[in-house]
Amino acid sequence: MSARTTMRQRGFMMMELAIGLVLVGALVALLIPLLAMQRDSDADRKDVLAMEQARAALLGQAVAGGGLPAPIQFAESSIGAENASSHLLLTSLLTAMPLGWAGALPGQALGVPHVSSLQTAYWYDVQPALRADAATAFLPKVTGTGSSAMFFSIIDQFDPDVNTQMSTGGYKSQLCRSLNSLQAIEQAIRVEAVTQVPPETTGSNYSRDYLNVTLPRVWGAGFESKFTWESALGYASVALPTGRDSLTNVVFENSAAAAFVIVRRQPPALRRLDRQNAVYWQAGLSGLDKALIDRDDEAYPPSVISGDRGFRVYENSSTSTTDNPTSDSADYAGLVRSVSLGEFAQSLRGAGLCTKPAEACKANQLFVRFTNTVRSVPQDASAAAGLAMRWSLVDLGGTTTYQTGDVAQGAATDGVCMDAFGTDTAATAPSRYLRLSFISPAGTVGYTSGNSWFRGGLLVDPDSTQLSADAGVSRWRPLTALSAAEAGKTVTISCTGSHAVTSATGELALGGALPTCSVTQLP
Repeated sequence: MSARTTMRQRGFMMMELAIGLVLVGALVALLIPLLAMQRDSDADRKDVLAMEQARAALLGQAVAGGGLPAPIQFAESSIGAENASSHLLLTSLLTAMPLGWAGALPGQALGVPHVSSLQTAYWYDVQPALRADAATAFLPKVTGTGSSAMFFSIIDQFDPDVNTQMSTGGYKSQLCRSLNSLQAIEQAIRVEAVTQVPPETTGSNYSRDYLNVTLPRVWGAGFESKFTWESALGYASVALPTGRDSLTNVVFENSAAAAFVIVRRQPPALRRLDRQNAVYWQAGLSGLDKALIDRDDEAYPPSVISGDRGFRVYENSSTSTTDNPTSDSADYAGLVRSVSLGEFAQSLRGAGLCTKPAEACKANQLFVRFTNTVRSVPQDASAAAGLAMRWSLVDLGGTTTYQTGDVAQGAATDGVCMDAFGTDTAATAPSRYLRLSFISPAGTVGYTSGNSWFRGGLLVDPDSTQLSADAGVSRWRPLTALSAAEAGKTVTISCTGSHAVTSATGELALGGALPTCSVTQLP
């Protein structure tokens, strides 16, 4: 073989090697993104499984503990990106966040992972009225004393900036009552807002400006297209749809209230488009959430949608993660698992909770039943006959009747949820009066003199210091009757004895025998 042939073969081999290296390089270039995508996909699946486990654990804890656990505070020993609230570090004592604040998932207590594949702690937000904090068990908020004492509105009762005692306290009946109230408030805002022109008009009974009461929320499916990445600011902004100039209105129309939300946060350094940043907008490029920067501000400011505090509205669970190797402007690395108020209610009922009649009441209601064994006493001492009793829930002047019913002699009612204060307006909360009357043998209700009731007073006295021996005469129950510890019990009003009637006309007589009515509140 000649030297020339040998050189030609060597050159050919070098060319083959070069081509092979080029092909291998091309394959590696193609495989690296695929491997990265596979790695991200595996991480997503791992996190989805962990978040589903956390979701199930939270539902189980709500059933077992009479409410949901509190979020855990992140470490904040120094203010810097390394201690941002999307970071792994938690307080060493696992400090619970105050009512109304989001934080880290309490994975240690739930027995589930609390760190994601991105090495960040899972973010956890919960409706404060569904938390089981024993120290903040529900007690209605009131203003004034004595005769001027009055309940705050139901809207304010569920605003943690107004009422600091609004959790279930671990009482399962209060969990049901709080959930019933939140669902009613959410529905009332939706129904009321339809009649407003424009829909975001303030000052109405259940205006969308009361959106802060029903946080956290979750965006509707597909709403992610409305977000735009603001690279200079480090967060995503939302574009208002045509014809809408109020962010409050847009948020409410395109989101739904949740009992709790679990989020896989991304490290601040990744700087991808995490639309969940619309919840707590970040402070520039520091990676710090506004919730951390503004820790001294109100958790639920009066105008929660204004300024740069964000919305506490989370990404929809159906939004898929994306990874563009050439641009971060359209990427989303977050994951969300949430439970709506309706799903939460179904879960509780499936576990046997919230099925008793008293558990159908709201937080401003008592479950009241009546028993009546009162008989008439004719003045001529002839045989006595039974007297029917009529109960009525009325306003202070007695001009408006909200609820009423009759109880035959010797009968007991099944019970009814009865409002202790009005919920039809968010601006005022007038107390409700319960009045008892007896129907005479002649068929008249009350006395012919014009006195139409035998007993009448506040169903629940907002000023518990005013209770005295006249309970059931001018007041029936103290403020604590609506507390988390007592509100799930049945209030029974029993009237016994006899009432004098005139022998001539069969009307109720004022000066004769009177029945006795007692009130108890028992499980």
